[in-house]
Formats: sequence, structure tokens, C-alpha cells
Amino acid sequence: MFSVISKLSIVSVIILASCATTPSAVVVERADELSSAPEWTSLTKPTAPAPGVVQFLGYVEVPGESLKSAAINMADEKAMTEPTRSLVEAFLDQNQVGEELRSDGSFGRRVISATSGYRPPMTSLRITRRYYEVVVVKTGLTAGETRLRVWSLAEADKSDYEAAKRAYIRHLAGIPEVKKLLDDVGQRQINQVTKQQVAGAE
Repeated sequence: MFSVISKLSIVSVIILASCATTPSAVVVERADELSSAPEWTSLTKPTAPAPGVVQFLGYVEVPGESLKSAAINMADEKAMTEPTRSLVEAFLDQNQVGEELRSDGSFGRRVISATSGYRPPMTSLRITRRYYEVVVVKTGLTAGETRLRVWSLAEADKSDYEAAKRAYIRHLAGIPEVKKLLDDVGQRQINQVTKQQVAGAE
């Protein structure tokens, strides 16, 4: 399962009937002259990873005249940084930071900032697949805008990822800024409980 991909915000390519006010995207070019996007780019029906493997998806959308090589590099970079975001999510889960407190991403950004100079080793992490497509996006009667969309898929051995997660969480435990973050989480949770109790008593 794409445990990390579910946290990503990726725009799906949707072909809609022509309408005066409805945007539509028509694919005019695909990588390797494929007839459709590969299943692994889909959020709704992703291809299951091989046993013992974890996967991370990177996605970018840029103006259509952009260099494909540059856009592919950007997508690769996003895919290769997703493991860190996944490790941060695991840390927040372990410390019971609820979704309502991290929905804006501020807690995750604070953790990443506090560990900007540290990356746990994950030697098996590599890019295994890439795909791009060029689409023309129209809204009503306006001229179409060309967009380049690129997906990159990174994979790592599950044992490698789990070892990196343990190392990362151990590292976080010794950082003062992270301790302050957890103190802030605790205070916000106390405030929420207090507010609920007050509301219930009224």
C-alpha cells in the first residue's frame, strides 16, 4: 500500500465533457507513447509494492514549455524526500499528535526544520519508475494552457526503511526544539479537553 502517497496532494488528470465554465484537461503527449497513465501514478488504484518494499511518490506540474529533464529531476527530488516526511508522520503518530493538531502541517515542518542537517541512512532508496504527460487545460472558451505533469516512484527495502525510522526517532528524542514541540502539543491537547469540559458543563 502507498502509506505515504495518501498524504500527498496530487492533481488527477480528468477528461471532462466540453462546457462553457468547466475546466478540462486533454492529454496530448505521454511518455513512451503509452495509451494511458500507469497504474502506479493513481491514488485510487495504486499498484501494490513487491513484498518487503515501501514506495514513495513524487509529483510536479509545471508550464508545458518547461524542460522535461528539469521537471523529472524535480519529481525525483520530491520522491526522494518523501521518506523523511513519512518518518516525521511516524514520529507524530508515536507521540499521539492528533490529525486535528497537525492538519495545517506546522508540526511536521517544525520537526523537519529541527532536523535539517540530519538524514538517517537508507541505502536501498532509489528511483524505479518515471512517467510524464503533457496536457492542454481549457476553461470555457479561453485558449488552452499547456501543462507538463511528471510522476517519479522511489522504492526502498522495508527493513532499511524501518531501521531508518528507529534511528530518526532516537535522534529526535535528543533535540530541544522537538521537546518544546511535544510540550506545545500537550498544552494544546489540555486546552482542547478543558474547552470541551466547559462546553459540556454549560
